[in-house]
Amino acid sequence: MVGIKRKSTLVIVASLLVLFSISLVVYSFNSEEMEVTALGDSLAYGLGNTSDNGYIGDVEKRYEDDLDKQLVVHDFGVPNDTSTDLLKRLSNPEIVDTAKKSDFILINIGTNDFLKSTNHLTKFNKEELAANEEIYKENLNQIIQKIQKKDNPKTIYILGIYNPKVKWSDMSDVNEAVLNWNRSTIEVTKKHKNTAFIRTDDLFINKKKQEYFSDKLHPNEKGYALIGKRVYETIKQSSNEK
Repeated sequence: MVGIKRKSTLVIVASLLVLFSISLVVYSFNSEEMEVTALGDSLAYGLGNTSDNGYIGDVEKRYEDDLDKQLVVHDFGVPNDTSTDLLKRLSNPEIVDTAKKSDFILINIGTNDFLKSTNHLTKFNKEELAANEEIYKENLNQIIQKIQKKDNPKTIYILGIYNPKVKWSDMSDVNEAVLNWNRSTIEVTKKHKNTAFIRTDDLFINKKKQEYFSDKLHPNEKGYALIGKRVYETIKQSSNEK
């Protein structure tokens, strides 16, 4: 599937999970045509809403409806990929070159790394989770280094993970683990220029799961629209700050 090109209750400290680096700039957000590369797992692929390309299709539609211009999407998302899998895929020069030529890059990765240490998101092997988190952080560092241009770096957005069970009041252990994992992602983004974290863990809190999810993990069209709206607004804000 590599090379797919598709057009297309825990009190959270909010300051820890907001978009970092306000100096981010999407240089050509208002140009006639803009390109985006999507990397990662089933959420990048849009599983659960593949007919509309998931949240990336929503971003595309918002861009074109709002500005009456074209957004070209290069989607390399592969279901079930971990950060280790994505790093291996970046040995493909086509993917790396496409990412570097794009106006900005979206990355969804880490959910499968996280799930490897859980039993249906109810029980955790804490030692395994900590070990996988360190592997993930190192992989994410290398992923960013491979696709980020040293001169005139492109904007890279890393989307955080979320708890798909949505009833946060009953899932304090899961929520704390998700929060800590997202903090690790933020820690990595802060080490790289023009790289930022986009929060998603708050989008589904206490919503009716059947209305926003296609299965136990993946959003449906309505769920992806929530993610797409946040991503689009973040990109637009970055452009307005140039």
